[in-house]
Amino acid sequence: MTDIVFNDADLARLEQLLTPLSASGSTMRPDEVQGFFAALASGPDAVTVEQWLPEVLGDAPDFANPADEEELQALLQKLYNVTAGVLAAGDELDFILYADDDSDSDEADYWPWCNAYLYALDVVNTDWFEEAEDEGFEELMMPMLVLGGMFEEEEGEDLMTFTDLEIENYKADLPDALVAVHHYWRAKENAPSTVRRDGDKVGRNDPCPCGSGKKYKACCGQLS
Repeated sequence: MTDIVFNDADLARLEQLLTPLSASGSTMRPDEVQGFFAALASGPDAVTVEQWLPEVLGDAPDFANPADEEELQALLQKLYNVTAGVLAAGDELDFILYADDDSDSDEADYWPWCNAYLYALDVVNTDWFEEAEDEGFEELMMPMLVLGGMFEEEEGEDLMTFTDLEIENYKADLPDALVAVHHYWRAKENAPSTVRRDGDKVGRNDPCPCGSGKKYKACCGQLS
């Protein structure tokens, strides 16, 4: 696991800086930021702070105090690094989740987190599903897709519906799914490329193509 820690004090300060901005605009809340970062850190695109910072801040006004702006960017970068490090290590994220504002329940609302994760897929250059070319990849993504509302109303009708038990199962599967998607892209990046041979295959008893006059097996084709 990463040695960098995003602790309770960091979260409290991030909430203090972001929450007033997100209350009346398009600035992300801390839970949305973490979901957004989890996707950016997992996929095949290298994303810089210059790319993700405007997405996080949205229509936030300029900071009156430059020190607050610097502190916010440092906290965001720390959260990004921790999120990326945890996923790379194969560990479970310590989720930032809040209760649903429209519900009397204190139950954690996964929709903003997962919806922000999916939003990151619109920000990056690579189309994940097109690049994956793998039906199994969508299965890995199902917890994020379901909890992020991807199957909810379209023209007044849900594309797919899920039972309460299925929803709870997707919540339970979310931590492993995030790690699996991260590892999927790293494995795809590191997959050996196919090398195609130009010309005919050289037999071990054929003359070596280097021109030495020796048989291939006694020259360039010697076993090490």
